[in-house]
Amino acid sequence: MKDNKPVDWDELYPNRFLKAGELKGKRVTLAIADVDTDMLVDDTGKEKVKGFLAFEKTPKQVVLNKTNGLCLRAMFGKKLSEWLGKRIILYPDKWNGEDCIRIWGSPDIKEPMDVEIKLPRRKPFNMRMHLTDKD
Repeated sequence: MKDNKPVDWDELYPNRFLKAGELKGKRVTLAIADVDTDMLVDDTGKEKVKGFLAFEKTPKQVVLNKTNGLCLRAMFGKKLSEWLGKRIILYPDKWNGEDCIRIWGSPDIKEPMDVEIKLPRRKPFNMRMHLTDKD
């Protein structure tokens, strides 16, 4: 009998991308192994080029929405090669009533920081990037 019985709807339809429900309400620390782009189908059925992160020690990837991309740039800089090997903490959150994955912070930053998020047709808001214990 299998030990990892699904407990969240997201677990019923596994694919290459990590979903918020798979985090099971917890923060997860992952080390970035790669940053790349791919053609992905969005919610409207249109294909768009989207960035994604791949991680060490898991086949799961995370699609980079603009909010998470801005947080990563603030923490690690504009050069994607400098993101490799950096650890980030992911956590489940909500956006417009839907489950999503956000970045909590990193053990690889020097101090906590606020990141201003400016999105089209939205009022700017801040995301706090937390310095976590060095694991």
